[in-house]
Amino acid sequence: MTSSTANSTNSPTTDGGAGSAAHELLAPLTVYLDDLASRAADRLQPTAGVAITMGITDAPLTIGASTDLARDVDLIQYKIGKGPCLHALHHGVGMYVPDLASDTRWGEYSPRAAARGAKSCISVPVFHQDEPAAVFKVYSGVIDGLTEDQQEIAKSCAPEVAGGIGLAVDLARQARTIDDRVAAMSTRRVIDLAVGIIMERLHTDADSAFALLRKLSQTSNIKLREAAASTVAALPAATSDSMKAPFRDRRQSPGR
Repeated sequence: MTSSTANSTNSPTTDGGAGSAAHELLAPLTVYLDDLASRAADRLQPTAGVAITMGITDAPLTIGASTDLARDVDLIQYKIGKGPCLHALHHGVGMYVPDLASDTRWGEYSPRAAARGAKSCISVPVFHQDEPAAVFKVYSGVIDGLTEDQQEIAKSCAPEVAGGIGLAVDLARQARTIDDRVAAMSTRRVIDLAVGIIMERLHTDADSAFALLRKLSQTSNIKLREAAASTVAALPAATSDSMKAPFRDRRQSPGR
């Protein structure tokens, strides 16, 4: 069974690069793929663990694992930036590595993976719309520890993963669109607040206030949103009312 530690070691967070909406959809998918990895490990015994890497976020993410060892070895690979799993993900080509410790293709990854307990492994790419979107991996604690039958079973598991990954890819694209729109709205609001503050303090119009804000951005060599955020943050004892951009009430006539 999947351990609680495995579930928490590489859980999706907003620090991973993708937006909150994209990460929220990963939670139920992780539960499903954790279960799939555990069931696959039962079929493949003996193994040191089964793991599933997904590549639909900004960085590869282990979203299903049957053991802590499998998840830990994945994390070593992500940190180093190369290895058989990432090769399968980037090139769509699977491979069996019978002796990780002596394999020199991925630099320090191989000896570190072997030291953690993964002596051999197979990585099988999972495709969505003819593109590699995930990798199904099996680790063994023995050199050349995966038989031909086990390797064939691993390959047969890829289609089982593909359905969940395909759904995740489609949902992630929609979630990213939502995140992009939310980010754009947030940026616009911060800028509007900063413009309103400048208008109130300098008794100027919106165009002049925006020009001043843009000049601050350019002279400080920072993004416009950052200049706006610093302007808002610098307002002492700001209240929610004072931080609102001074838009005209729709009920007021233009002459008021």
